[in-house]
Amino acid sequence: MGDLVIDIPAQRVTRGDEQITLPNLSFDLLKTLIRHSPNVVTHDQLMDEVWPGIVVSQDTVAKRVNLLRTSLGDESANPRYVSLVRGRGYRLAQPVEKLNREPPAGRVVMRATLGGVLALVLVTGLIQLWDDHPAEKSLAILPFSNLSGDQQAQSLTDGIQIDLLTRLVKIGALRVISRTSMQRYRDSDKSIQDIANELGVATVLEGNVQRSSNKIRISVQLTDAQSNKHLWAEDYDRELSAENLFSIQSEISQEIVRALQLVLTGEQNARLAAVPTVNLDAYTEYVMGKQELARRTGPALGRSQRHFEKAIELDPEYALAYVGLADALALQTVFGSLERDASFAPRQAAIDEALQLDPTSGEAYSSLAALRSQQGQQDQAERYYLRAIELSPNYATAFHWYSAEYLAGSGRYRDALPYLRRAIELDPMAPALTAALTRILWKLEKDAEARAAILQGIKQNPQFPFHYGNMAEILQSKGRLGESLLWTHHAATLTPDFLIYRVQECNLHLQLGDDHSAEKCYENVEASFPDQPLASKIDLSLYRMHFREAVDIGEQLAVIDPSPGTRAILARAYLANGMPGIARSIYQDLLPDLFSDKDIEVIPDDVGYVALAGYMLYADGDRDRGNYLFDKALLRMQSMHRVNGPGYAVWDVFIHAARGDRHIAISALRDAIDAGWRDRWWELRFPHYDNLREEPVWNQLMNEIKSDIERQRLWHAAHKDDPLF
Repeated sequence: MGDLVIDIPAQRVTRGDEQITLPNLSFDLLKTLIRHSPNVVTHDQLMDEVWPGIVVSQDTVAKRVNLLRTSLGDESANPRYVSLVRGRGYRLAQPVEKLNREPPAGRVVMRATLGGVLALVLVTGLIQLWDDHPAEKSLAILPFSNLSGDQQAQSLTDGIQIDLLTRLVKIGALRVISRTSMQRYRDSDKSIQDIANELGVATVLEGNVQRSSNKIRISVQLTDAQSNKHLWAEDYDRELSAENLFSIQSEISQEIVRALQLVLTGEQNARLAAVPTVNLDAYTEYVMGKQELARRTGPALGRSQRHFEKAIELDPEYALAYVGLADALALQTVFGSLERDASFAPRQAAIDEALQLDPTSGEAYSSLAALRSQQGQQDQAERYYLRAIELSPNYATAFHWYSAEYLAGSGRYRDALPYLRRAIELDPMAPALTAALTRILWKLEKDAEARAAILQGIKQNPQFPFHYGNMAEILQSKGRLGESLLWTHHAATLTPDFLIYRVQECNLHLQLGDDHSAEKCYENVEASFPDQPLASKIDLSLYRMHFREAVDIGEQLAVIDPSPGTRAILARAYLANGMPGIARSIYQDLLPDLFSDKDIEVIPDDVGYVALAGYMLYADGDRDRGNYLFDKALLRMQSMHRVNGPGYAVWDVFIHAARGDRHIAISALRDAIDAGWRDRWWELRFPHYDNLREEPVWNQLMNEIKSDIERQRLWHAAHKDDPLF
């Protein structure tokens, strides 16, 4: 029997040329056994780590182990891979030992002799790899000082730091801090040692640039941060040309490699010596494009796009300019007004040019992965992300997008966490990374760690609004609506032009039962955003039980904004108004598969869509299909948390009420209240729940919720002007 090769991010197991298909749970079980090897993993540990947040029996664990064994060709009577330790749990048949050598291409290689069979386990992206890098193999490049007294030379000066980082990110044996984190130290009076301690690095490169007519002088020195000893220093005096500029930067990179005693391959040395462009003006345009790209605002990204286009015009063979152009277009779909689908063709064209010019560009592969992910081609996206990380193992953006956008976006939060932590190691001061970490920790039900990450993020970047927004969301999920409103208000104050926080502030007033404040808030938002249809206004009418008014408003908004979100809200208004047939017609257009005879393989995280579709079918006479969707939704809820992340809130209460299972519905509501759920509590007054109002316990629970909402509203009124800390 041949070797086993296990690639964790790709969830792939191979034996020679044979690929072994493992279900997700079996693969999670195998990962857990590898992580704990050579120790025994108890039944309780397996339950907690393989089935987090779900109650399972030891029989379920045993069945899953047997499925894993069957897939691997293992036998319980003569185990080669997984053995039972009776009365305790399971473990790998032989310990997994890490090879004591540098891993290839950013991978940890583990070797285990399992039952006499040599098995190679390739574990990509585990955080232990990066923790194991010796401390001295880490570097921060401070922004270079411009000594020219000429602001036109500033872009040239900034470009030197950018180019050095672009070269050094390709060296896996060296951890290099990203430029985003380094910008806060421009003109800083902090000592080298303090900066190094904040960034977690052992060495720091600093330098200055002086331009005079057609000559340039670049001075650099590399310092050991702990001893304050200069490891190397040099002055470079050359004629100013793109060729000389990049030659200097190549020499600096190679001197850093020598000073830190890094061993590079021939390919890595060649990439350090590469000249990205021979056109100095194109280089200047590229640098200005990168500066604008980092601002992450719509206008700045538009300027960034124009700089990259100018760089390409000046040098059509400038590969990195094409990557910059692709990223500027991609980010405009998030922070600007560019439609995502409209961005696909020009992004693809730019990436194709970049890879044709430089097939080893990790930056280009990262851009391509993001594009494929948005196009729904997830297998290709993952392959390209891993290729980007392999080619540029210090490129924080690849780790960030792969973890926060791809893995977390696919619900693979545990897989995402080590990659995101790696991104933070490379870019520790980037607020977007801390915000992404917060959300992943929250969805993994690590609330205390999530809140600690937010507070650390605020300490580093107190003006970054998403830290406050994330804290508001966590508090809201726990039913702490008054506190959530304080944090949301702060986020909205920091970003008055960001519609989401402004609307969420109005919604929270409604959650607190203050419909008059909510109405005034919605009016203010409409005045600030006259061109933005405000679908949340429908909630105000629904809260007041003015169902016909909600339908009228929804119909008007759907004409202006026929987006799926607006139409889905309109459908709920029709449903509350006792018109399930019309609601069904809208939903059937939005989600046709739910209303067909097809089996539903994958239930989305937002089980509310499935529950509502089931109710519409049920109310419209198709009880078989309605019950099928109800059962699918309830089954999906068993693997979800009620309030954390994409929680299922009280959709189980909704389903049981629809079926007439009163006592089950009441029990589920009791559980929801105890878990902290309060989100859209006022919908429990809708006609869907009329059959429960004759139950005294139901009415007691409703009074309990209303009393708590009243208490929180009074608390907020008394503390709305208090500082957050």
